[in-house]
Amino acid sequence: MSISGMTLLGSLFAVLLQAQEPSVEQDLSCISALELPTRGLLAAGAGTSGTVHVAAEIGKEGQLSKLTLTGGNPGLQGEVRVAMNLSQFAVRCHDRTVGLVFAFTLEDPPTDSIIPPGVRFVPPNRFELVFRRVKPSYDPAPPRKDSK
Repeated sequence: MSISGMTLLGSLFAVLLQAQEPSVEQDLSCISALELPTRGLLAAGAGTSGTVHVAAEIGKEGQLSKLTLTGGNPGLQGEVRVAMNLSQFAVRCHDRTVGLVFAFTLEDPPTDSIIPPGVRFVPPNRFELVFRRVKPSYDPAPPRKDSK
């Protein structure tokens, strides 16, 4: 096979791969109601800041049919998973994939309780959430001795 034939074959293969993967859109018009991951319990106690990238595939009835999360840590991904499952999507957008970015920043000094985060939207699809760290909770009761 000639080099030009191999180049053509490689280009065709790349096009076929792109056709199989759904393109991720940054257009938020397919989102009817977006629940932001601001509950904070997992994020404030996560220990580290991080960024979670979302690919949300929309099903036939406008429900979330598949959710892919990358980046961050399991705690931050858990916050985003809960929020995305509570969000609503437009029925007209079935079989489309919407991409979002949630950037979590944890700031000091730690607090005794969860404080609502600061939230900022940065177009086209990025949400920046700033949480205060939460102090670890300690059980002041001494451990019990076995009564054997």
